[in-house]
Amino acid sequence: EKPNIQLRTYNNRKQSRDWIRHSLEQAESPTIIMFSANENILLRQHKKRIVQQVEDCIPDDVLDLGVNVMIMQVACKAPGCVPLETAVIIVFPPSSEPLLPDLPESAGGSYKTKILKPMAEVKLQDVLEALPPAFKGGLRTLERVALQARDVMLSQVTQIFENPIDKKRLAQYLQQAIQDYMDRDCEAPEYGEPFPEITAEQKEGKFAQQKLQQQQPDEVDDNQIASK
Repeated sequence: EKPNIQLRTYNNRKQSRDWIRHSLEQAESPTIIMFSANENILLRQHKKRIVQQVEDCIPDDVLDLGVNVMIMQVACKAPGCVPLETAVIIVFPPSSEPLLPDLPESAGGSYKTKILKPMAEVKLQDVLEALPPAFKGGLRTLERVALQARDVMLSQVTQIFENPIDKKRLAQYLQQAIQDYMDRDCEAPEYGEPFPEITAEQKEGKFAQQKLQQQQPDEVDDNQIASK
């Protein structure tokens, strides 16, 4: 299902086409809201502010090469989505090697991230938490994102149940659900539906992964080596 795109006249036609192409590659069914020069002045000010905050995280010598920062507000109706979120796309100019260390997208690609707030509520801290350390002041790491996801999930468990026994049962179910998700190549089921049966391709991939793990030599403790 393609997203519902609300396109209004934009001064830069090429940028409008880029937005459309990007939106079709994104989440399942967001509504892309694009702001023209006639849009609400306050919203356009928020957009410019966020663009400036992102650009401040990019070294001047890299920015001068033609980096383009694009911001848009996305209305998502999918289950679990926040009503409005801010999408950030940083397009880098062609380059034979990454312009930012440890960021492959900076070699002529685009880095995409999102902030789970409407543009009016986005602060500098939110911008920094949405960018990896390759950007100046960037705080986004896998560990940080994993901790945030864990806290959200456990917060939901705590809100749903007060009885420790019920909390444990729900946690066990979620643990199995995560395993089912991994066994199916991280493909989520339909909302509210159980996981479908594992396909032959997924079974083959899981078997190959287990076989590879069995072939890997056991790790040797550095302390054991030092004692010999």
